[in-house]
Amino acid sequence: MDTGIGSLKLFADESTGSSEALALPPTPLPQPDPHVAATRELIRPPTVRGNRRDYEPFSAAWFEELEQKRYQRHGLWLARALEFGRHPGESLLVLGCGLGTDAVHYARTGTHVTIATTTHEYPHLVRNNFARHGLSAAFATLDSPLLPFTDGAFDVVTWNALYDESKPDPARVDELFRVLKPGGKLIGLFPARFDAAFWQNILLPLQRLYWKRPPDPATAPKTTARELRRTFARFAEHRVSKRHLRRGELPHPWRILPLMLLERLIGRVLVLKAKKPISVARTQTQEDAGRLAA
Repeated sequence: MDTGIGSLKLFADESTGSSEALALPPTPLPQPDPHVAATRELIRPPTVRGNRRDYEPFSAAWFEELEQKRYQRHGLWLARALEFGRHPGESLLVLGCGLGTDAVHYARTGTHVTIATTTHEYPHLVRNNFARHGLSAAFATLDSPLLPFTDGAFDVVTWNALYDESKPDPARVDELFRVLKPGGKLIGLFPARFDAAFWQNILLPLQRLYWKRPPDPATAPKTTARELRRTFARFAEHRVSKRHLRRGELPHPWRILPLMLLERLIGRVLVLKAKKPISVARTQTQEDAGRLAA
């Protein structure tokens, strides 16, 4: 349509009001600091900056390099502690998944992976990590201590609590117990209180005068094996071991000692393994039978 006003002609814009013209660009998803994300994935002090190539953060090459480094040298213990390849066909719940590197390893061996994330985590990065491997996983959002799953939904639960804001919450522990099947296994990673930093402060009180100790690699409150057994008392067959240590975190005279021995004595991470008693199923069956008889 055009309207003549003297020698002036006005033309209406036919695109006005179209959804395509008014469409806004998509809002970019939030991204964590790539250095912080990398140091947490490698469980190393934030002051350590490796000789990483200039890969674009969160690119496929960046993910691949982190995955390679996570399980080398200082992280050799992770594959055995997390039992990769030992749960094919089983259902697994992953808490504290980070960038999803461990979850990918489970999925590769046929484990049915479910990843639960809080609002402070970045599930889209984990999804991207799975997509580049051609793998899939179920995702759930956590907005309270209650887990959005049915009773006895999982064979295994892994919980990386190295960067949680507080110690294990009794309510969360009860929820882990609930969603595990009788006989199911819990595998947890927690910061160790009696680690290398603790003994350096005790045995080398003047160390600050000649050497600055790197900060702790984990940020969660530290705990002990005894406290973990007490917190997870509802579980059975508790096994707690100490792992993970870097020579760069030790005073120079200590670095000549075997690292494998030192990490078992003054390592930075406590690995908890415990099981939900099978007797729980028997008790539940007896209770159900009693209700039916009544």
